Amino acid sequence: MKYIFFYCEIHFVLSNFSILLKIISRIFLEHGMRFQVGTELRIVLFKYLLIFFFLGEASQSAISQVNFDSLEQVIPSLKGRERLKALEKLAYAYSFKDNNKYFKYARDGIEYSLSDGDSLYLSRFLIELGYHYKYKGAYQEALNNFNRSILISTENGYSYLLGTAYTGLGTVYHELNLYDKALHYHTESLKIKEKDGDKRALAVSNNNIGLIYYKIDDPLRALEYYHKSVMFNLEVGDTAGCIVNYINMGLSYTELQDASGNENAKRSFKKAIDLALKYDRPYRIGYAYNGLASVYSEQMVYDSAKYYLNISIDESLKHNYKKLESSNYYLFAKIAFQEKKYDLAIDYLSKSQELLAKLKDKNRIKNNYRLYSEIFEARNMLDSAFYYQKKYSIMKDSIFNEELANNLTSIQISAATSQKDLIISSKDETISRSKLFSLFLLSILALSIALIVVIFRNYTNTSKINLQLSESKRKIEAQKENLEKKNGQLAEAQQTIQKQNDVLKNINIDLDKKVKERTRELDKSNHELEKAVKDLDQFIYKTSHDLRGPIATMQGIINLGVLDSKDEKSKEYFNTLHNVSNNLNNVLYRLIEVHETYQKKPILEYLDPMKEIMETTNRVSQFSIETDITIITELQANGQWNSDKVLFNLIIENMLRSAMLYKDRGESIIKIKTEYRGKKLNIVFEDNGFGIQPGDEDKVFNIFFKGSPRPGGTGLEVYTAKIAVEKLGGEIKLIKPLKNTLYEINLPVINTAQSDD
Repeated sequence: MKYIFFYCEIHFVLSNFSILLKIISRIFLEHGMRFQVGTELRIVLFKYLLIFFFLGEASQSAISQVNFDSLEQVIPSLKGRERLKALEKLAYAYSFKDNNKYFKYARDGIEYSLSDGDSLYLSRFLIELGYHYKYKGAYQEALNNFNRSILISTENGYSYLLGTAYTGLGTVYHELNLYDKALHYHTESLKIKEKDGDKRALAVSNNNIGLIYYKIDDPLRALEYYHKSVMFNLEVGDTAGCIVNYINMGLSYTELQDASGNENAKRSFKKAIDLALKYDRPYRIGYAYNGLASVYSEQMVYDSAKYYLNISIDESLKHNYKKLESSNYYLFAKIAFQEKKYDLAIDYLSKSQELLAKLKDKNRIKNNYRLYSEIFEARNMLDSAFYYQKKYSIMKDSIFNEELANNLTSIQISAATSQKDLIISSKDETISRSKLFSLFLLSILALSIALIVVIFRNYTNTSKINLQLSESKRKIEAQKENLEKKNGQLAEAQQTIQKQNDVLKNINIDLDKKVKERTRELDKSNHELEKAVKDLDQFIYKTSHDLRGPIATMQGIINLGVLDSKDEKSKEYFNTLHNVSNNLNNVLYRLIEVHETYQKKPILEYLDPMKEIMETTNRVSQFSIETDITIITELQANGQWNSDKVLFNLIIENMLRSAMLYKDRGESIIKIKTEYRGKKLNIVFEDNGFGIQPGDEDKVFNIFFKGSPRPGGTGLEVYTAKIAVEKLGGEIKLIKPLKNTLYEINLPVINTAQSDD
């Protein structure tokens, strides 16, 4: 004999012993057991108490192990989160079984959360109620609960619950065909889930957003989100979760209305079928076959469409999926309509309508009305066609308002019932039977009078409505002819738009081809340019190094010639050759310096700008052949500066060398000023040299440019300084080109990210 034992902590058992006896007695009664009060009963009770005692440590998992009947009994004795967990579990268990019990436990959970100050569970219960109202079609109540949860979750920072509530709002607005709001809330939910990194939730949100784009006739965008959803499902190993993605992808590919779209749709539906068979998802299998049938229907391959529809309808009948069955009958009706078998189409559509009337699925009923209208219009039964077209329009426009009215009515009935119970419970039991009977008669009289008033008002309102309907009928008849004319004009306009869309599509295809061709050409040109720059760089480096060897040899021979020659004229020639080779060697050295500057990556270190400038100035002055040069420094930038020492000294050295080499006759004066400007180091070089000739200002930073006609120099000094400045992320400007030429350099602090570039 098997029993279900319920584990709780020993102190809970002792403090609630009467509850325990009730539970045990119920078990005995359920199994038809009878005990005499005495030794036998005491022994059995003692055994149960021992079991509760030794398993007391399992109290945290007790709620998940008990059955729902027993859980309902122990709820009053639970406190805090344990009670909220139990109420949540019971509400979820009854959500699709017993509507009254569901609302009881959900509302108890909300009330206890408020009294206990537990905002987390309050938000969870509100979301649960929101989804329940949504599935019941009570959209306004669903919106109210989701919005309350959003306020609580935002205030307390419950990001996961906030994302779930946003998803709930999105699904409600989706049902209401308010796709802009649905897309907004699904997108907000997606942002939160991206921050949390929950890939399962990301898969759901991407699928939801894809559905919105599918509904607003943007199948390409919908496919993007379905593919993302598939990716996330596969990353977390949820292959079964991809089934609904493939079905939705198939529907979107069908909307593309081209050969490739239909083939992709078939592949998607077949993938969904394979996975649904693998993971035993009969509900998905039926819908996948239904989608496959719709593709063949669009291709007018009716035999294949009917074959797959028969499989789908077998699945729906086998598992009692009424919605799927109604969808299959609807598609059968659509195929019969395309085959011009109007009576058969009406028969199938009636079967679908009969199922949907029981399911109260207004959206599908609305689609049936539209197909009814098309069938009767094809049969030239314009009155019937207009009748169903009108029903289609009315239902489409009034779904939300009607559901809102139903919800308000339910609230009023619930409030009236509560008030009545309160009045009845407050009655004094000592009231005599005569008074109760008199009160009863008065109540009957009052209700009768109220009923007569209601009937009279209804009669009056009905008469007015009948008159209004007669007038409306007359107007509708008058508008019928205008509507038929407008329909004809609309059909012509649609043909014109379709032709224009075809032209635009061809233009877009040609434009895409041209863009791709230009992109390939640009990639090829960039590759060739990069190769040319690399080859040129290697050429300069190799040439500079390879030529220095022969020049050194030539200088040695020239020195021997000067020593061995006795002729003064020959010595003069040798000295000239020596100067030329020195200039050439200097050019090659500077080219190597340019190449190394190009290749150098900044290395961070702390330096003192004032100290570095002074040392470089002394070094350059010491090795300069010019003796009549005065260098004046006004250095206000001292202390540590974060930069590359080698590149910094290259800038100072080359700017000084340029000023020395291209000085005018007479004494040369060079001024160097430094100061900090915010987070930048400002360096100014001023000299009284020859200056830059008018028209040459734009050439001053070019390679090999000499601003002075005076011989000497390589034209690489300012160019090398410019490269070093740019390597440090700074800028160099020519401020004054003529006499007292002035350059300004601004260098920023180099950080780690810059130095890695």
